[in-house]
Amino acid sequence: MMEPGNYIPYKYLPVLIAMIFATVFGFGGLFINKLLAPRKFNPVKFIVYESGNLPSGEPREKFFIGFFLLAILFVVFDVEVIFIYPWAVAFDFISFEGFWIMIIFISLILVGYIYEFCIGALTWHRK
Repeated sequence: MMEPGNYIPYKYLPVLIAMIFATVFGFGGLFINKLLAPRKFNPVKFIVYESGNLPSGEPREKFFIGFFLLAILFVVFDVEVIFIYPWAVAFDFISFEGFWIMIIFISLILVGYIYEFCIGALTWHRK
C-alpha cells in the first residue's frame, strides 16, 4: 500500500524524457542556427515576391477562390471518412440506432454537398 507523498509515477518517465528531448532539440536547433547562420543582409532579400516570381497586379486585386472552396470540400469529406471508417469496422457490434445515426450523419453531409453544388462552388469558371 502506498503512503501519501511517496508515489512516484514511473510510467510517465518515458513521456518526461521525450518532452525534455523535444525541448532540447527544438531550442538547440534555434541556438545552432543563431550561431552558424550567415548574417549578410542584402537589399535583394527584402524584395517582395510571390512563389519566386516578381509580384503581378495590385495588392488589393480580387482573386479566384475556387481552389479554397475545393479545399474546404476536401476537408469536409476527409472528416466524413474519418467518422465512417470506425463505424464500418464496428458495424457488426452496433445496433440499429448506430446505423440510423450514421444515415443521419451521411444525409447531413449530402445536404452540404448539394448546397455546394447549387451555389456553384464546384464549377471552375470565374464569376
